[in-house]
Amino acid sequence: MATLSTGYQQGLAQHLNSIRLARVLSVLPRTQQHLFNVIPLMLSCHHQDLPGVINSKTPCGIDGFSLSDNITKACAELSLTLPQDDDLQYIDTDVAFEGVYAMGSTASFGQHSKSDVDVWLVYKPHLTQTELNLISHKNTLLTQWFAEFDFEVNFYLVHPQQFIQSNTFDSNQSLGLEHSGTSQHWLLLEEFYRSHICLAGKTVAWWPNAHCDGITRDPQLLYLGDVESLPAAEYFGASLWQLYKGLNKPHKALLKVLLLETYASEYPQTRLITQQIWQLCEQSNFSSDNDAYLMLYQRIEAYLLGQGDTGRLEIVRRCFYLKSGVMLSQKSVKSGTDWRLAKISHLVQEWGWSTDLITTLDNSPHWHAGQLKWFNQQLSELLLVSYKNLLQFASKQALSDRMRVEELGLLARKLHGYFSDDDHILQPLNRLWSLTTTENELTVRYCESTARFYLYRQPQSEIATSVTPNELLKEVNDGHVIHQADNVCSLVAWSVMNGLATADTTWSQIGRGHRRASKLAYLTRKLIPVLHNVPMVSKRHLCEPWYYQKVVLVVNVDHDPTGQWQGQELMFDYLDLNILSFGRDKTNMLSSVAVVCLNSWGEWQSHRFNGDTALLEAISFVILGLKRSDDKVDLSIISCSEKLKQPIFNQLKSLLLRCYGLMKKVSQTNTLMHQVTIGECRYGMYFNSLGMMYRKIDAAVKRDLVENLVLARPELVDDPYASVPSIILQFVALGAKQYFLRERANTLDVFIVDEHNRLTQLEYQNTNMKNFVEKESHSYVFDGQKQRLSVFNMPQFFFLSRIEGELTVIPFGLSNDEMGAAF
Repeated sequence: MATLSTGYQQGLAQHLNSIRLARVLSVLPRTQQHLFNVIPLMLSCHHQDLPGVINSKTPCGIDGFSLSDNITKACAELSLTLPQDDDLQYIDTDVAFEGVYAMGSTASFGQHSKSDVDVWLVYKPHLTQTELNLISHKNTLLTQWFAEFDFEVNFYLVHPQQFIQSNTFDSNQSLGLEHSGTSQHWLLLEEFYRSHICLAGKTVAWWPNAHCDGITRDPQLLYLGDVESLPAAEYFGASLWQLYKGLNKPHKALLKVLLLETYASEYPQTRLITQQIWQLCEQSNFSSDNDAYLMLYQRIEAYLLGQGDTGRLEIVRRCFYLKSGVMLSQKSVKSGTDWRLAKISHLVQEWGWSTDLITTLDNSPHWHAGQLKWFNQQLSELLLVSYKNLLQFASKQALSDRMRVEELGLLARKLHGYFSDDDHILQPLNRLWSLTTTENELTVRYCESTARFYLYRQPQSEIATSVTPNELLKEVNDGHVIHQADNVCSLVAWSVMNGLATADTTWSQIGRGHRRASKLAYLTRKLIPVLHNVPMVSKRHLCEPWYYQKVVLVVNVDHDPTGQWQGQELMFDYLDLNILSFGRDKTNMLSSVAVVCLNSWGEWQSHRFNGDTALLEAISFVILGLKRSDDKVDLSIISCSEKLKQPIFNQLKSLLLRCYGLMKKVSQTNTLMHQVTIGECRYGMYFNSLGMMYRKIDAAVKRDLVENLVLARPELVDDPYASVPSIILQFVALGAKQYFLRERANTLDVFIVDEHNRLTQLEYQNTNMKNFVEKESHSYVFDGQKQRLSVFNMPQFFFLSRIEGELTVIPFGLSNDEMGAAF
């Protein structure tokens, strides 16, 4: 009886699989249909005339694979060599894969024309690590080959016991751009079960009770694990992972995070979509209603309606519609064969959408920056609401004992800048579906009552010359203002970073003339190479204190003292004149300094400093962040002055390099001093291991008595850092809480440096480092008081270790092999 039952269930699963295969091919363009069909062929044989060839030792072969008419036709259409039967003959011990499966949105309502295809390769347990490395290399080559056809295919290696014996395989796949590491486990398998398509190999036993003890297991089926009882501990890590994925595809992440929230709301009687799909299969319902993505939407809809949350529901509906790629206002020949068309049309009618709204959504490839920013803000707000709801749910549970706390820290650190409400952070604009954000004309308005600058994408002729504060607020709320900041440099930098402003963009500012417009255009051209060429952010960057990789000082954007100067620029170089204290009047030729900087966590910021000491404040602001910078740090000066551009550039660059050099030389026990004259005053710049401070020097003191003076740290006696390992001072960074741990016999030394660089020393008896880090991380995640700074501003953990006799600071939990990986 059990055998018959299993055979019946296998038949239902295979019938659903055949329907999904037909659906995916009906939506794909002709070339991509053929590419999809040859995926299993590429993994089943290793032929010199096929893509992805490395060497004959690369494992291949799929259990039960045979050539089909579709594969034969695809090879002919793609001009690929069709392998002979001998190339596909393997004995059981030589076959590399149990099966090859597509998963995700493929063949569902979520299959957009730009959707990628995620392929799981469930490999045989006997493969060695060397053989798996060869397969991984081949997968990379295949991904590159498919990309030549504008078809994104990603491959993932999966051990058949990976979910059943989870702890054994936790270290096999570390957290990365496309792999969730230990942040999710059973939820990932549940997504696979509800969405997978078998391209070749064994049928997956994904139906309810397939894994029950006492049932004889069919060797022709693949058993990956039981998802009937999802552990509550996993929801938090999975939500963090989806937020991270949302940095690139927030519309997709929002649907998945809301599904997690829906599942959590039903816990512990959660009804999985996998179970719903199987129930319809048993009812012989293989219509469009039996679709994983449609059910995902319907579950979220029912949950939000139950909450009375129609605001979030409307955004969810737009995400679902846009994810499908079905354009109701732009029906084409291809859309006539789209199996989803009737259902989408019915849903849109049910939702009461207007023709204008549908047209706007269908025009998403041509959305301008204002539309993109509005939609991005909605998605970000909704993602945070769901995250906080899941956090509240998870606070009643334990953190998953599978999730590595170092991966928790990496995910949180990556999310920190994106979800920060710091007005000085230049937020990246997710282009979503938009092909370009470039604007021909950009206009700036300055409002004295708010002391802020506002950016419009219309030419000045189309904008009212003056507005009341209430009218301005309405323009902001209506989306006519696409960005605002407390300084104009931030507006220009944001526009350049997000592709609105190019070298050809025409700028103007209401109430200002041609000279102002030329200055903004000049600043744009200078910032383009700086903001568009950025280093990769690696795991090492995120698990260490931040430091600056790029610092740009932008001077005289606003008021410009050089415009009043009537002399010749050659005088400055010839006479070595001081641009900070020039002429009989001791005029400071700098009126304002803006700092645009990129830190090693990938966050851009912009700050403005005014007055005679603006330069000193700017240097004081950036100098500690330069201490840990390497020789590749980019220190730039942009002078927007009408005159004296070159002298200002030369002298400021020299001063900045001088300060950078002094900061590199300071130690725990000394202070280095440099003198600078600004206007009628002399200032001493004092550099120590915690930064730079400045103060006026009595004019009566001779210059040679103070220039480049090396001083002992006057505060050393009371310095809390005096009793800690000096290497810790090399790692301190403002704005981040840091734990430095040292294990001694039965004692754990803990040095805590808070967000303001205040130091606390603690000792713990009979506590090991791993337990301490896990306990503190858990406390920080769920303790509201510890989250007072930012939702994602997690502390960083380091341990102190002696390597070849030298005390070294090492990020907790990550191996050297992982450190260099992009993240």
